Amino acid sequence: MSYTPSSNDLIAISPMLVLCGVALLSLVVQFLIPKEEEGKPLWILSVLGILTAMYALYHITNSPGYGKFFGSQISVSPLTVWLSAIYLIAGLITLLIAPPFLSQHKTLFPEFFPLLLFCLSGMMFLTSGYDLIVIFVGLEILSLALYVMIGMARTSVSSLESAMKYFLLGSFSSGFMLLGIAFLYGGSGTTNLDGALRGLFLKGYEANFSKLGLGLFLVGVSFKAALVPFHSWTPDVYEGAQTPITGFMASAGKASALGLVIIIFNHVPVGEIGNVWKVLMGSIALISMTWGNIVALKQENLKRMLAYSSISHAGYIVAGIACGASLEALYYLFSYSLLNLAAFAIISYLEQGKHEVTVNGISHLSGEHPLTALALSVIFLSFAGFPPLIGFWTKLFLLQKMAESDLLFNRILLFGAVANSCIAFYYYMKITIQSYMKQETGAVAGVRDLPSMPTLGFLVFLLCVFFTAGWLFFQPGALL
Repeated sequence: MSYTPSSNDLIAISPMLVLCGVALLSLVVQFLIPKEEEGKPLWILSVLGILTAMYALYHITNSPGYGKFFGSQISVSPLTVWLSAIYLIAGLITLLIAPPFLSQHKTLFPEFFPLLLFCLSGMMFLTSGYDLIVIFVGLEILSLALYVMIGMARTSVSSLESAMKYFLLGSFSSGFMLLGIAFLYGGSGTTNLDGALRGLFLKGYEANFSKLGLGLFLVGVSFKAALVPFHSWTPDVYEGAQTPITGFMASAGKASALGLVIIIFNHVPVGEIGNVWKVLMGSIALISMTWGNIVALKQENLKRMLAYSSISHAGYIVAGIACGASLEALYYLFSYSLLNLAAFAIISYLEQGKHEVTVNGISHLSGEHPLTALALSVIFLSFAGFPPLIGFWTKLFLLQKMAESDLLFNRILLFGAVANSCIAFYYYMKITIQSYMKQETGAVAGVRDLPSMPTLGFLVFLLCVFFTAGWLFFQPGALL
C-alpha cells in the first residue's frame, strides 16, 4: 500500500525538515570554504536554520493546525508545540554560548553544527510522534548525535570515557525500549500510541504482552530522563562532557525524555490498570528526588552537583505527572531547562577551559566578579525555590496541583516533594554563602583575567530577569 503525503503532512513536519535540510547543507558548505573560516558561516547558517524552524513551528499552529498527520503517525498539539519550542530555544542559546568555549578546548569542529541540528530534529520527532516506531527513530537520531557531541574532546580521557559510558548504557536502554515496542505490538496489533496502550485492558496473553511492553518501554525512557535506578551514567557524563554540551543535554535532552513521559501518561487508559502505572512511576519519582538530593549534599564539583540535582528535579516532574499535573509539569520543565542553560553557561565562563569549578573554588566570587556572583546566586536560589524567583513558582504550582487530590499515594508524593525541597535548599544555598560570605578567595574566583563576553553577559542578564519576574506574565495557563 503506497501513501503519498499531502501538503498538510509536509507542513506539519516542516520544522524538522528545515533542521535536517540545514544540517545536510552545512555538511556540504564546510567543504566549500577555507578551513580557518568555516566556523562563522556554519554558525550563521545554523542560527538561521533554528530561527526558520521556530517560524515554521509557529506557522503550523495556524495552518494546518492541531491534529494527526501522516496517517496518524505525527501529532501536532499544544503540548508537542511547547516541547518543540523548548528544544529550539535551548538549541539557539547553546549556539550563542558554546562556540567560544569549545574553541578554548580546540574542539569547535565543523561537525558540531549539523550534529546539534540533527539532535534537535530527533527530539522533535520523539515527542511529536504518534507511532511508537517514529518515537524510537526520533530517540535514536538524538542519541547518536549526543554520543558524538559528548566525545568531541578527543584528547580528553574523561570526555571519551563519558561518551563511551553513555553510548553503552544508552544502547542497552534503546534495546529495552525496542523490545517493549515489540511486546506492545504483540499485545495490540498496532504501534499507534493510543491503540498500543489500549492493549493493557485486553484479556489473556494480549494484556500480559502489553504490560510487559509498557514496562520495558518505560525503562528506556527512564534512562534518558535519569530516573533512579537508571541514573548511574548521569554524574560521570555531566562532568566528562564539555560544559556547553552538558548544558544542552541537561536542558533539551532531559526535556525530551520527560516530555515523552508526559505524552505516554496522557494516553494511558484511565482505570485501575492506569493507576497502577502511575503508582509505579510515582514511586520511582519519590526515590529519584530523595536519592538525587542526598547524594548532591556532599558534592564539591558544581557539574556533579547539578547532575545529581537533575535526578531530583526529574523526580519532581514525574511525581507531578503521576498525580495528573501534566500542565504544571510542562511549566516546570520549561523553567528548569532555562535554569540549566544559564547555570552551565556561567560555569563554562568560570572554567575558561582551564579550571574545575568547585564550591570552594568560588569562595569570595562576589569580591572579584560581583555580576557573575549575582547571576550565579539568582540561578541557584531559583533552583532551590527561593521566592519570588521562578523556581519557587514552578514548585508552588506543581505542589498545589498535587495537593488537590485526596488519594493517599498522591499525598505521600506531595510530602516527599516538600521534604526534598527542604533538603535541596541546603546545597543550593552553599553557592551563595561561598560567593558572598567567605573572606578567603577561591581558586576560580581569584582568576582576574576573565575575558569580557558581552553576548554571554547580555544573554544571562535576560535569563536572570526572566527568572526574577517572568512568573508575572508567564504561568501554566499560558502554555496550553
